[in-house]
Amino acid sequence: MFKLIRNLRRNRQKLDLMIEARRSRELPRDKGSVVVVRLDGIGDFILWLACARAIRARYPRPSHRITLVASSAFSDLAASTGLFDEVMAVNARRYIEDNAYSRAILKQVAALRAEVAINPGISRDRYGDRLVHVSGATTRIGVDGDPEAQTEKKQRQSDRWYTDLIRITPGIHEIEANAIVAHTFDPSAPPSRPRLDKNLISRPDWLPNEPYFVVFPGSASVKKKWPADRFAAILTRLQQRTGWIAVICGTHAEKPDAQAIIDITGHQRIIDACGRTHLGALAGTLRDAELLLCNDTGAAHIAAAVDCPVVVPCGGYHYGRFLPYPQLNDGEPPVMFTVFEKMPCFNCSWKCIYPRAADEPLYCVSQIGIEAVWDAVGAALDSKPHTPAH
Repeated sequence: MFKLIRNLRRNRQKLDLMIEARRSRELPRDKGSVVVVRLDGIGDFILWLACARAIRARYPRPSHRITLVASSAFSDLAASTGLFDEVMAVNARRYIEDNAYSRAILKQVAALRAEVAINPGISRDRYGDRLVHVSGATTRIGVDGDPEAQTEKKQRQSDRWYTDLIRITPGIHEIEANAIVAHTFDPSAPPSRPRLDKNLISRPDWLPNEPYFVVFPGSASVKKKWPADRFAAILTRLQQRTGWIAVICGTHAEKPDAQAIIDITGHQRIIDACGRTHLGALAGTLRDAELLLCNDTGAAHIAAAVDCPVVVPCGGYHYGRFLPYPQLNDGEPPVMFTVFEKMPCFNCSWKCIYPRAADEPLYCVSQIGIEAVWDAVGAALDSKPHTPAH
């Protein structure tokens, strides 16, 4: 029954796409209108910011108006960048699962009557492709970079919806891939790690007026979560070495992760800030922190973008694609300290060969030991000057 309902939903979405795309092609184009599609995660958006600046340089104001169709996970932050004239927030899950909502989004994108549509994500999927298709834009630019993002059949079909495809060598780091895309729009754009402008960063008033470090034990996927007792062990060692306060960050839904660490450590010099930091406030918290310890999640890339040393125990599901960061020869000191337990099965693209329970991390994540992470913490602490310990 579930499979039948899913197929009916997909067929309805295909019909809606066909109808709205046909209507869109009949609309006159709005000269200078550009639509850009990004429906992926927070970390993807942070890594893409340099490319966004290149797109703005290619389509400057006032002769061009750029609308970003963005995941609601980061749409507020995107609006604050000032790079876009309008940000259309999309609940990515509803867009996939709710036919009426999906149809409404298709209509909104079509109504922009864009001359140019850009889908700059390295891993294209059919949901982003559909928005470019329905835009009816004369110029439709996409990326041919990740052959595993969708099936070969769907990729061939959606490739025909683009007038231009930017070729990316599969397997290179996201920073390097984004630099190739950026170079298409602004040949002067160099590869660089992410940077957040000052106007995107706000320091919460509840932060302590003494040195602190941040722990971010949550993740959108349990498969990437290093165990809470190991986070607790590192937290305890770090406090014993430095005397710093620990600030635990995450979403409101990740409060159980914070509480598990607090229950294990029994320490009082811990601030549970889960649910208290929007993205700008998280950036401000990380900018002034001595260190971040986190899973493979968007917080790691935000930390790097504000020059906070970050230690990430990380699995090998797409090793080298997002982590570790590449050597860019840009003269910048390292900020990303990634810890892996190398295994022959790395780059499995989430197809783990080891049996795991639904609530367990992937085997490669579970094999990362406390000592290896503690060594990385030591390297991170040595990477920049710190306030003397109490």
